[in-house]
Parts: sequence; structure tokens; C-alpha cells
Amino acid sequence: MNQPFEQEDAVDVSKMIKKAKRKTTIRTVSISLVVSVAALFGVIIGNQYLTSSSYERAMHSEQLMSRISGPDQVQTGQVNFSGFLNGTLQTYKAKVIEGVLVPWADQKMNYNVLPLPIFSSMGGSTRQQSVSLPDENMQKQGYEYTRSYNGLSGQREMMFYIPGVNYNGKILNDLPLLSEMDLDKRVEMGISFDKEYSLDEAKQLIPRGLTQTWYWVDTYDNRAFYDPKQDGNGKLSYATPEPENWIKGFGVYAPDPVEVSGKQFLDALQQGIHIKGLYHYEFNRIFDYLRKDKNSPEESDIRILGVVVTGTAKQLKSLSGQPYVRGATLGVVVDKY
Repeated sequence: MNQPFEQEDAVDVSKMIKKAKRKTTIRTVSISLVVSVAALFGVIIGNQYLTSSSYERAMHSEQLMSRISGPDQVQTGQVNFSGFLNGTLQTYKAKVIEGVLVPWADQKMNYNVLPLPIFSSMGGSTRQQSVSLPDENMQKQGYEYTRSYNGLSGQREMMFYIPGVNYNGKILNDLPLLSEMDLDKRVEMGISFDKEYSLDEAKQLIPRGLTQTWYWVDTYDNRAFYDPKQDGNGKLSYATPEPENWIKGFGVYAPDPVEVSGKQFLDALQQGIHIKGLYHYEFNRIFDYLRKDKNSPEESDIRILGVVVTGTAKQLKSLSGQPYVRGATLGVVVDKY
């Protein structure tokens, strides 16, 4: 007589178990969903914070390097593309030649939160774009190198000759070219000195009327690298000049170079060492070279190897015949308007 009741009890228990399982499943799924959303939100916030910090370090590092490189260049804009634990900083630069703006560089620099490869379609780092073109006169005279032109503006890029380095007599002097152009043209020219000078001495060398915009600093801790070497065919291979985007120095694009001092160069080095960014090794190498056996370098330790000057073609002709000019190469040439 109790069998029907026992079956009903069994059914009720089964329903209760199923209901409890559903509640447990719903609760488990709800908790998992909440935890997943919270974790995702945390990852997004964490990634934003970490990439933002890496971006700030990369941007600061790039700004500091710009302070000791890139003659006559100014930054005209930047864009940041951030991803997951990495990003790409793109900067735009121009040259200012006697008040005239000339497009010059479109650079991309990758940065990482962690020391891992960047898994991105924009891997690597793109620096200034240059194009080397043959020069008929240089070829006739047996030059082992060619001129470089900026890939964005088509303007010539300056080259510099380290004092004491053997270039096999192949040193350019573009000063005669000034007479072949409109004398009212605004011209940028890189002057390589015959020897190293102090900053005050370098300022006094340049004729009045020319704007001294940038000073090339001796940062060459391994001069033996530039010695002539056997090329494998029994011939000597000689050094080639330094492209303007390789050299280090300091200056301004404002028309008052008298206020320029070596302190801004040393300050940039110290800050670059402190932030430990992309160029940390280079900042540290130059700092150690300048300080020698001291704790830190002084302004008197800075030696000037050359200068970048601007002015009209007519004004720059005053450099002709100056004994301190070892090499002179044209850079940007523009009209005033």
C-alpha cells in the first residue's frame, strides 16, 4: 500500500536534486562570468597603465636623443599606437632653415612593457629615410662614397669629417657651389674643423653674419675604428664621412646661438642614463667618454669638431679660404619665401 507514496517521494527528491543542480550551475556560471568580466577589466586597466608608462618612457627617451642629435631639426607632431603590452611611437620632424620649414623625418619606434618581441605588423624601428645617389664629379675624382639625400624633401644631407682621420684625401668642399646658385638662397652647411676646439673658440671662428645653429661634439671613443684597413684584395679601405643623422651635438634653431652652452648636452646625457630607455647604452657610452676619470663630465670636457651654419649663399661665401675649414658640405637649400 505504501508503494505509490514511495514513488512520489522519489520523484520529488529527483526534482529537488535537479533544481539544486540548476541553481548550482547558474550560480557557478554567474560567478565565473563576474570573475571573467572583472579579470578582463583588470587586464584592460593594467595594460593601459603599463603601456602608458612605457609610452611616456619611450617619448621622453626620444625627446632626449633629439636634444643631442638631428642638426636643425624640430618635432612637428607625434602619434602613439598602443597594443597589448607594446606600442609604436611615430614622430614627425622638420628642419628650420632661416625661418623656412622643410619636411625631414617620419620615424617609428616600437616600445615594450616586457623585454619580449613585439607581435605586431609594425615591428622594428624606422629612422630617418635617406637615399644615396651617385655624383658624376665625385666618381671622376675616385671618391669611395656617394652623397645622401633626404627621402621626404629631396634635399641634400650634410656629411662630416673627424679631425685626424685619414679619408685618403677625399674630402668634399662645397663652398665653390655657392657661386653657382642664386646668392639670396637660404643655405644650410656643415663645416668640419681641422682640429677640435672649445665651444667658445668655435663660436669665435665663424665669420659674423652667419647663424651658428648646431655644434658637433667629439663622442668618438674608438678612433682606431676609422683607421685604413685591408679590404681583402690587397688594397686599403679608407673611412667615409659621418652622415648628419649619426653625429651627436647640440644647438638651437632660434637665431641667437650665443645662449647655447654645453650644459644642455650634459643634462640630456644624465637624464637619458637615468630613465634607462631605448638609447640608454648610447647615453652612457658618451657620458663615460667625456668624464674620463671623473665622476661626471664638465662643460670644459666638451670638444667641438664642427659646426652647422645657415645664411644666404652670399653670406656663406665668407667661409672660403678659412684655415679651420677641413670639409664643407651643403645641406638644405631653400628660398626665403
